Amino acid sequence: MMGGYGFGMMGMGLLVWLINLFAIGAVVYLAVKLALRKNKS
Repeated sequence: MMGGYGFGMMGMGLLVWLINLFAIGAVVYLAVKLALRKNKS
């Protein structure tokens, strides 16, 4: 556990970055979907 501490931190950082990227993508996707729905009606 202690030996792979640096690698573990890198893995956590990458995981957090991926989660943030996914969350931002989902928010943008929903916002665009709502905007398109409003424009059609």
